[in-house]
Amino acid sequence: MNKFLVHFAIITRTVIAIVVAFTGGAIAQSSSGAANKATAAPSATSLQTVAIDPTKNAVRIANTSAEAVPVKTVTNRTPYQVRTSVAPTNTAFVSSTIPIPAGKRFTIENISGVGYCPEGIRMEVVFFTYLDNNGDGVNDGTDITFHRVVLTDQGTFDGTAISAADHKVLIFADERIGTSHFGVTLMARINATTTAFTQAQVTFSGYLEDLP
Repeated sequence: MNKFLVHFAIITRTVIAIVVAFTGGAIAQSSSGAANKATAAPSATSLQTVAIDPTKNAVRIANTSAEAVPVKTVTNRTPYQVRTSVAPTNTAFVSSTIPIPAGKRFTIENISGVGYCPEGIRMEVVFFTYLDNNGDGVNDGTDITFHRVVLTDQGTFDGTAISAADHKVLIFADERIGTSHFGVTLMARINATTTAFTQAQVTFSGYLEDLP
């Protein structure tokens, strides 16, 4: 009987040891698997792809007509053109002055002219302007400038010799220097004396802006 009990106890301890060993290994394996799962690098299939949606990431270069960009004019320039004429009858200059609007500077960018004379007679045409060159507000001899209108013969029509000019220029004409007021003065003369029709016409084109 005692031998039977001893034999049973030995078998029981062996079974318990096997069970404990198996369970411990499973627990260790489970813990190791959990640790591996926590520290392992993410697989390629688990990475998130980030991309730019081209329909929501665009730069619009031009606004629509309903969203026009406001534009502010930063200049006070006003287009301006004026014409005058003189009728010389001899070698003395005849003049005509074009007024400039008060407080303005007339910047002349183009001049065009025409001259009518009896056949065989020549005409000289000039004009002068004023500009406060040194900005001292004092009218003196340095403020006046003379300009030439170069006429080119166009031929004789019904006994009248016609000449013409057209020049791109850049000329400044101040309406006021200090307390003195000025315009653009056209002058012309011929190289003979005549009672026949003679005339010089000149058109000045450019813009006006406020005097500084």
